[in-house]
Amino acid sequence: MSARTHSPQDQIYGPLNIPSYCWPIIDTPEYQRLRYVAQLGPVQYVFPSANHSRFEHCLGCAHLASTLMEHFEQTQPELNIKPEYKQIVVIASLCHDLGHGPYSHLFDEIVRPSCPTWDHEEMGGEILRYIVKTYNVGIPSDIIEAACAAIKGEEYGDYPKWLFHIIADKKFDIDIDKFDYLARDMNRTLHISKFEYDRLIVNCRITQGKLSWRLSEIPTIERLFFNRNDMHNRVYKHRVALSIGAMIENMFQYINEHLNFAELIKDPKEYCKYDDRIIFLAELGQFGPEAQKIAMDIRYRRLYKCVGELRVRPGNVQGETYSQLPPSKIGDDIAATMNLDSSIFKVIPLKFRYGISKNKHPLLEVPFWKPGCEEIINLQPEDISAIVPAYFAETAMRVFITDSSQLSVAKQAFEKWLTTSPFF
Repeated sequence: MSARTHSPQDQIYGPLNIPSYCWPIIDTPEYQRLRYVAQLGPVQYVFPSANHSRFEHCLGCAHLASTLMEHFEQTQPELNIKPEYKQIVVIASLCHDLGHGPYSHLFDEIVRPSCPTWDHEEMGGEILRYIVKTYNVGIPSDIIEAACAAIKGEEYGDYPKWLFHIIADKKFDIDIDKFDYLARDMNRTLHISKFEYDRLIVNCRITQGKLSWRLSEIPTIERLFFNRNDMHNRVYKHRVALSIGAMIENMFQYINEHLNFAELIKDPKEYCKYDDRIIFLAELGQFGPEAQKIAMDIRYRRLYKCVGELRVRPGNVQGETYSQLPPSKIGDDIAATMNLDSSIFKVIPLKFRYGISKNKHPLLEVPFWKPGCEEIINLQPEDISAIVPAYFAETAMRVFITDSSQLSVAKQAFEKWLTTSPFF
């Protein structure tokens, strides 16, 4: 398959900077499948413009990765960046969401109980290897394996370690995956037209072998952490989006009886036959009457109703622990207060965080640099504005019912449970 040169126009960035070696991967059915995997899953049922896909998100990440690597080449020639370094980062960015199943994280939740070690990052690597082998993509296997490691945020071989933290930074939580999804998701949901990803790119530098950020960008990085948490509160964990997500999970449980997801994930070719359009197959009755009913309920907006929400006060260790118990256990406890059938309750545990650590401001972990200094600068508490969140993590839960005819009594049960529970 011959490579082609193409710079598609993107809503966020304008013409995309996608290297020619990416197109033999992009121009395959397995990659094109991402056009039919929504970036925000059920959120699109709440925010009508949030219908963008993981396809455009991945292209955007590849564009940012290419731009960042070119920035390093121009500003830090001493890094001696080889062509294969850029290939690893760009291919990993291009393919980092390749392994997502239908409705992304909702699919993960169904698969994980029977396959606890499985994740979509590992699946993405398997699909990338499948594409390279099946379509004779002319990229050396060592670069592909390094890209698969970078997708998971894991270091590989003798390559510079910083390469593997560009698309998935699990230590400082600042990466180009986040740059793109915040810019794109904020634009398509809250009509916020600009997230300053470009300032972060031009002010990024490799210092002592680590990605570091210019001291002047402290406010920009703090805004990144704020925006991420804000999007989780206002968009990603929106009450109605969670309701529809719960319905899709239940639908998947019935679909699983027909497709056997645990077997499906073992075969990249079969896995790639399914995307978000699976809900239309369910509507047609292909997976039985139970899945069909849920799909049609979503279509006609007959949604699960929320009976209550609980946010656990930080410091309430018992409450935090209890709120993250298996949802069925919490549902049993709520139902028992009014002798109700516990199967009508759908409990969704929630976690919100400002950064990686729940006890420390994330800026205290981030490596910074300033002109004339060759060493990493770490901030101290007195370097940060006094106007900061009181806490950096929060646990919560929302409780829904599957039978709306029992909404009133279910709300009573929730309130009774809340007032009598020893944990809150």
